[in-house]
Amino acid sequence: MKTNLIVLEHYEKELAAYISSRVLSEDHPADSFLPQQTVHATKPRGHLRRTVKLDPVAEYFLYDVVYRNKALFRRQVSNERRSFGYRFKDGEPISVHTAYLDYKASIEELATSFSHRLQFDIACYFNSLYHHDIAHWFAGNDGVSEADADAVGKFFREINAGRSVDFLPHGIYPAKMVGNEFLKFVDLSGMLKSTVISRFMDDFNLFDNDEAVLRQDFYRIQQLLGQFGLNVNPSKTHFDNNSGRVEDTLSALHDSLSHIVQGIAQLEGASGVDFVEVEEEVVLGLSNEQVTSLLTLLRDESLEEADADLILGFLRSHSDDILEHLPTLLRRFPNLIKHLYSLCATITDKPALSSILLDYLKSESYFVEYQLFWIACLVEDHLMGAGCYGEVLVRLYELSRDFRIAQAKVLEIPEQGYGMKELRSEILKTGQSDWLSWASASGTRTLKKAERNYTLDYFSKCSPLNFVISESIKRV
Repeated sequence: MKTNLIVLEHYEKELAAYISSRVLSEDHPADSFLPQQTVHATKPRGHLRRTVKLDPVAEYFLYDVVYRNKALFRRQVSNERRSFGYRFKDGEPISVHTAYLDYKASIEELATSFSHRLQFDIACYFNSLYHHDIAHWFAGNDGVSEADADAVGKFFREINAGRSVDFLPHGIYPAKMVGNEFLKFVDLSGMLKSTVISRFMDDFNLFDNDEAVLRQDFYRIQQLLGQFGLNVNPSKTHFDNNSGRVEDTLSALHDSLSHIVQGIAQLEGASGVDFVEVEEEVVLGLSNEQVTSLLTLLRDESLEEADADLILGFLRSHSDDILEHLPTLLRRFPNLIKHLYSLCATITDKPALSSILLDYLKSESYFVEYQLFWIACLVEDHLMGAGCYGEVLVRLYELSRDFRIAQAKVLEIPEQGYGMKELRSEILKTGQSDWLSWASASGTRTLKKAERNYTLDYFSKCSPLNFVISESIKRV
């Protein structure tokens, strides 16, 4: 959502003052953090990941309080108790992809040094965390002020309307920093005897030359996690399985793919890090014959999602060649929609792309919110004014009636034609204070100043957050 970014870019000082003087003040009980909108991101093979979409006030607070307490997010405990990523280095957050590559390199090195390896992860880690546990952990750290400790407890409690679990948002860096650092209690346990324990978020790898040591530590770690209501995922627990999880699920087509492009390596996903690293020189050096062979594989009905993702990574510099395969990819692999969004940035035939999207939106009977949201992002960032994009926009609005965040994404796109201005106007007149109204206000930003401000003046009177967003839009 661009609405949050607009508020932060144009109203940060006032937003910080509003949080400290109103939301966190006991003198203003009517002001608080709002309950957040539940959304679902897609995962492979039709699974969904439940999380929340933070409004501008909540999102700014989380980033701000984590940054101000960045000393809390420490380096790994030791070379024997390793953890990777989700902290600051030289004042900047470490790249997730860089940290994950370091983690994979560490695992490969350790696998050759020890006779035995035990790997596992926590089932539904973020969705299982208890907000009092996180609030107490945060408050108990040296250097955290009492004011910040109280504020974080209030934030966790109120953004989930008082529900004590399933409160921490996925996918944003400060939340992942919190989730990663909280698990340091495992790294710091003196009861564990494995020679090396290496962790990326909730993915654990234990290494030792004594099988019995690993199994004893596995029991101990489960007991430690159980104190916080956390459980290990049995389906992702492996002993001496150095090939890892991904290789167990690779399709037979991967052999064909390996013959087409030499030296490829697919990396397993980890706690929201689902990506494929492809060497740039390999991508740029594909011959016409290789490109043709990869495109042929996209037509194969037995193609699996992991392989399709890998192929698209190689073909990102040949995106126009993928146009004819786009309908199949959209239909068969809804989880790849964010990858396709990035790929479409380099497609030059925008009218053809808009026609494909419109046909897809008209031909399918059911969509998940994640698909509609990222198609709306694609329209805004890569398709504005091209071909039948207006029809695509209207169709997206119609399909997203049951999905509040996807529909809000459509409304915040600053298109004033195709009836969009009138739709926003009706919503802004209702006096509601939710994502539909906030996004509608954001969508007015390309109107002439007088018309825009007249509409926003009335909208701003309905709630404090409406006022914050209205003032931010006026400064664009």
